[in-house]
Amino acid sequence: MNAEKKDFLIIIAGLGLLALIIILAVIGGSWEKEVSVITDQNLYEIGAALKVKIENDSGEKICFSSCYPYYFEKKDEEWIGYDYEACPHDNLVEKCIGPEDIKAFELNIPPPPLKKGVHRLVIPACIGCSFNETFKESQRFYSNEFIVK
Repeated sequence: MNAEKKDFLIIIAGLGLLALIIILAVIGGSWEKEVSVITDQNLYEIGAALKVKIENDSGEKICFSSCYPYYFEKKDEEWIGYDYEACPHDNLVEKCIGPEDIKAFELNIPPPPLKKGVHRLVIPACIGCSFNETFKESQRFYSNEFIVK
């Protein structure tokens, strides 16, 4: 094999390897980007304070509803949401967090109709929305499971 063919094959192999590295980096990077919703404990009593931390590693701005920025769901055989009253005012984008930002808040575990058992929080979000515009849910994020006793 002459030197020109050898150099050409080395260049082609190098380009193929570079393309493979780029593809793996893109795929690997997308697996790591997420939004996590974490409660401060795994066990609560009705009326207790529950602290929530939302970490935005998605690479996009996420925004929350002014009416219901979170919902409770209870696990029976599957996850079942509680009934919530209709929003008494316009449902607007109230708060947003950018990429790499954290939002934290505290809420009290409500009395019945919330039942004892395994629960999680559901966080409806609007991706890429702007403050004070009409909230349009485009994705939901879920907390870790916790027990209400």
